[in-house]
Amino acid sequence: MITSDPHLRARTLVEALPYIRRFHDEIIVIKYGGNVLSDAGSSLTELAEDVALMRSVGMRPVIVHGGGPQIDDLADRLGLVPSFVDGLRVTDAAMLEVVRMALLGTVNPAIVTALGCQGAAAVGLSGADSSLAMASRISTDLGFVGSINRVQTGVVAELVQAGVIPVVASLGVETGGQLLNVNADSFASALAVALGAAKLIFLTNISGLLAEIDDSDSLIAQAAVDQVQGLIDNGKIRGGMIPKVTAALDASMGGVERVHLIDGTVPHSLLLELLTDEGVGTMIVGGSR
Repeated sequence: MITSDPHLRARTLVEALPYIRRFHDEIIVIKYGGNVLSDAGSSLTELAEDVALMRSVGMRPVIVHGGGPQIDDLADRLGLVPSFVDGLRVTDAAMLEVVRMALLGTVNPAIVTALGCQGAAAVGLSGADSSLAMASRISTDLGFVGSINRVQTGVVAELVQAGVIPVVASLGVETGGQLLNVNADSFASALAVALGAAKLIFLTNISGLLAEIDDSDSLIAQAAVDQVQGLIDNGKIRGGMIPKVTAALDASMGGVERVHLIDGTVPHSLLLELLTDEGVGTMIVGGSR
């Protein structure tokens, strides 16, 4: 809710100023989850507003997205039954086509259009464009599922330099040209490291990391890499959160200064985490190259 107190509004703007200065001209990679996009409300519009503001004050945002719920919905309409192994979608030829259609035909253009409505220039692409994300298959059991071997940042770097916001779908490509389905969290982590990003922000549908799983008041505002690893080892990070948090740790250890896990369904959570002292989620610090 926007306060009616003009003095509080002024203090909020002053509080944001050092962060605007600190991250001027810095690349900030934002991973936008399909779960956030599928939530009711105006989360996509609010994301576009936040990212457009970031660009207007001199930051250089890059968006990476997946689209799990959108893929599931399209697969269901086509009569395909999704299956998963260790949280990764088994992707045969038919499912790969569904993934491609959902990401490049639905999610990607929706984000690009939303940014355009806020006056922000954006271009949609995938990891296959200009061989951005070179990948190899993880296992025969998973089919056309890949992990990234090499990121060639040329096309993204050129767009960023031109003031355009890249919106990147999490698809990779093999040396022979075969498209591969890549986990979006891992994709965002690899791209953030390759770009030398100052921040990587995961927009999820949870508030952040909790010291106690069942206690929503135990949110950890800031954590070191070894502390987060301890939460995994102690079973306090479970299930589908493990790949996401592992990707966050990979980015931190790869040289990304600050990695954030925040609730993208909270209105303007991106700006609250970026431009206020208190923030709204969990910030991971302490990694090194």
